[in-house]
Amino acid sequence: MSLPHNSTNLRNRVKKLYLPKTKALYPLFEVISNSIHAIQEQQILKPDFKGKIKIMAIRNGDAEVLKQISNIEEYPINSFEIIDNGIGLNEENIKSFSEFDSEKKAEIGGKGVGRLICLKAFKKLSVESIYKSNMTFKMLHFDYRKSKEGFDNFKDNLNTTKTSTGTKVVLSQYEDNYDKSVPKSLREIARQIITHFQLYFIQKIEPEIIIANQDDVEINLNNLFLKDFEKEILEDAFEISNQTFKIFISKSHKAKSHKIHYCAHERTVKDEGLSKYLVDLNNKITGENKEGYFFQVFVIGDYLNRNVNEARTSFNFTLEEDEEEIDLKEITLSKIRKQTILSIEKLLNDFLKKVRTEKLETYYPIIEEEYPNYHSVIHYNKERIEKLPAGLSKHELDLKLYEIESDWRIEVKTKGIDLIDKKKDITNLVEYKELYSDFLTQFNEIGQSDLTRYVIHRRSVIDLLDKLIELNELEKFANEDIVHSLFFPIRETGRTVTTEKQNLWLLDERLTYNSLLASDKLFQQIEGISSDSTKRSDIVIKKEEVFENATLFSEDKYPFESFTIVEFKKPERDNYKHGIYKDDPIKQVRTYIEKIIEGNQKVKGKRIEANKLTPFYCYIVADKTPTLDKILDYEGFDPTPDGLGSFKFYDTKTSRAYIEVLPFKKIIKDSKQRNKILFDKLKLS
Repeated sequence: MSLPHNSTNLRNRVKKLYLPKTKALYPLFEVISNSIHAIQEQQILKPDFKGKIKIMAIRNGDAEVLKQISNIEEYPINSFEIIDNGIGLNEENIKSFSEFDSEKKAEIGGKGVGRLICLKAFKKLSVESIYKSNMTFKMLHFDYRKSKEGFDNFKDNLNTTKTSTGTKVVLSQYEDNYDKSVPKSLREIARQIITHFQLYFIQKIEPEIIIANQDDVEINLNNLFLKDFEKEILEDAFEISNQTFKIFISKSHKAKSHKIHYCAHERTVKDEGLSKYLVDLNNKITGENKEGYFFQVFVIGDYLNRNVNEARTSFNFTLEEDEEEIDLKEITLSKIRKQTILSIEKLLNDFLKKVRTEKLETYYPIIEEEYPNYHSVIHYNKERIEKLPAGLSKHELDLKLYEIESDWRIEVKTKGIDLIDKKKDITNLVEYKELYSDFLTQFNEIGQSDLTRYVIHRRSVIDLLDKLIELNELEKFANEDIVHSLFFPIRETGRTVTTEKQNLWLLDERLTYNSLLASDKLFQQIEGISSDSTKRSDIVIKKEEVFENATLFSEDKYPFESFTIVEFKKPERDNYKHGIYKDDPIKQVRTYIEKIIEGNQKVKGKRIEANKLTPFYCYIVADKTPTLDKILDYEGFDPTPDGLGSFKFYDTKTSRAYIEVLPFKKIIKDSKQRNKILFDKLKLS
């Protein structure tokens, strides 16, 4: 063969190449990879051929002295010698060696730049190879350096007495600083070689590989794998559209995260983090030796080998798809991933079960104490609950459980619709009853969950009100607008306020079902009431007719039988003045009543029959301070039976009204008492 030549400037290519100092063993991996490929070529010609690779670690110091000393592993490694019994550098292979990005390397999954990596970390490569040409064994040797041409002292077609093919490569003299990242321990180097080539070992397609020190102490990597690695390898297989895929799971002490590796030709083409699909595989797992490890999942198959691109950077099939449009028979990365996750769940079942049990043991007390409304969600969605991320805060846990509950509600609702739409064929009656029973059970559980959430809401509202009426850090009380909003959304109309948004049950349970006319609006702005008064009321509520007669089904909701007015004052306010409109709450509500009766009120064009006989129920929410007590005494109010509040019934020529003054503490006490049985059931008292 004539002297090979590079098609580009080798020195520049090496200079531009980036190889981190921490990857100092990568050149050794590249040479071992070439040796494996050479052995595989030989096995094509001789199926029973047994491949062998011998690696010698060459350390700093005199070779003869190193053979004699007992502490050889204290000396750094500066070079490696790798000998294989592969097919050798015949004409085709030496041509491939001299070409960057060679097509031959691409066919077997290589990138064809391995020798550049070798020259980046070492001063030179020395190569000696025996190959067969026309039934005769020949030898070539050369050095490969960081020069423009690369090849140096190239000699070929040399006669040899050897009768078997093979290649010896010497990686000579690490460049500065790379040697510092090379382990001194031969066993550690052996373990890293196994880790790098573990797919070969896992599939039992690796040649015999031996690594030795200069004192002739050897480690057989095949035996080391069987002893330290194989027992921890898990494997499974699945089919998609008649194509078989295998997965292997190993533990890595060097990896930075749990990963899935989609492989072709025993090399990773695409990898992705596992925690995205299995949240319990997020952190490093601490083993018995406390070193910690991450799971590495390898997916292999002929389909992946056939469909990898030339650069081995991606696959030539759909990676992600729109599930509505995808061909059911088409193999996609998404389908492969989905099956892989199922296999991982199966293989790591014991581990995941333990992790999930420990995780839920931390969540259950929080749910029991803070979110009992999710009991049914947990019962019917256990698999989803188990897959919640670990370490969630209380608020994050609430959000995640809410998401699961929302999905569950949709599923149950859909199930109910499907059942209603089903034809009740007598032949399917038993099956239908079973399905309907399951649906009703879950539907009722959702109802209980809603009730629980509402009870918790009530307890929270009471606690918040209790807090709002305390002095804050500035020794001030909450603004009356804030307190007002807790009872009822301020400046809103009935159309924008649902039952869940108002808390008038704090005053009287019946008020929950009244319809709002307006909250904190001028009378002329109140929808449904016509009046030109500029006086403001906090809340005006219309109480619908009591449905005790044939009008129950009538759409005509007139006449109104009564009105309820609620007025709020700031906690502990003590600057009231009798007879002054803005400072006398009794005068305020009585003025409101007069304006409603005097006004030409209409709702949708129909007259409101509010007159002096129409009953008005008025609640003044205010703390009884000395100035308010004076007004109440003057107006002749009586104390409530518990002595906390006051009340009076006004029956005058112009109106009839029951007015009750409710201090905040009384509201809190009465609300707790009315809801005590519910709070006790949920252990919220």
